[in-house]
Amino acid sequence: MKETYLSECLEKFHDLPDQIQDMVGGLEACILVKKLEDAYNISLSFAVILVTIGELTIDDLPDYLNLKFKLDKQKGAEIADQLEEKIFAPVLDFILESELNDDEEVAEESKFGPLTQMSQENKKEFILNTFTGELVPALKSDPTKLQDFNIALFQAFNEDEDLEDKVEALLYINQEKLSDHQIILDNHPASPSVANWLKDFIKKYGSDIFNEVTLAEYLSQSPNIKSLKPEEKDLVRKVLKLYRNLVFFPESMDGIALENWEIFPVNHNKIKSNLEVENITENPVITERQKTIFDLQKNLTKYPATSLEYKAIHQEINRLSRK
Repeated sequence: MKETYLSECLEKFHDLPDQIQDMVGGLEACILVKKLEDAYNISLSFAVILVTIGELTIDDLPDYLNLKFKLDKQKGAEIADQLEEKIFAPVLDFILESELNDDEEVAEESKFGPLTQMSQENKKEFILNTFTGELVPALKSDPTKLQDFNIALFQAFNEDEDLEDKVEALLYINQEKLSDHQIILDNHPASPSVANWLKDFIKKYGSDIFNEVTLAEYLSQSPNIKSLKPEEKDLVRKVLKLYRNLVFFPESMDGIALENWEIFPVNHNKIKSNLEVENITENPVITERQKTIFDLQKNLTKYPATSLEYKAIHQEINRLSRK
């Protein structure tokens, strides 16, 4: 396991509401996890974190423990049942009952797992809400989240043949603003909404599919673009790429590797750079492991010795040290 992945998982865990962190990583939960670890002679702390943040489902836990520790799947199922009953069921009850879920930000933090693990009904509702009034925040999201959103979109489109048309219609009428100042549309001032930026582009270039050259020309020569801040110009670019990817799919994905197919534009280079580990000597295998252990040891100082996070990091250090 790379230190960056462990760090990302811990960061996601800390993005959850404090109450959930306490329920999963508090004293009572840690005592239960320790008893299970001693009884089955395995490490569970990181697995608990993975389930909490949605990287692993409770149903998949027996297979995970079998692959990682060669633990019999029946024993893995026993562990999963105890964790679900004593830890995750109360957490789920808390999420469903908490009044904090009325707050958008907390509701977003309280979700278990990525969009791809939602039911079709919830996935569809999330997608429609996004294209109705949350498109700008979505476009500003982290590339890995956008990548997950794209997969969820393709899943939803495959399961509901009418959804793609509904999403496209919502895009054309979206009133979210991409800039501070009005734009000129048909010689009149107009709101800098998603809908109006699309109208401005289509008026100049038509409603056929367009390439990167056309996009670059618009972004450099359109009078409405010239007064934009860099971040506003970037938003317009993303909206136009979203429009092309969605409206002209699958033609818009011609020549693009299947794993890079997208509706929301994703900075794949940024994702790749986040996953790369710097190669600093002639022996990269040894160096990478040593560097990982060193980074993990530095991370230990961030958490109390009794915490779930400390145990997860410490167990990973021990595993790497035994190699």
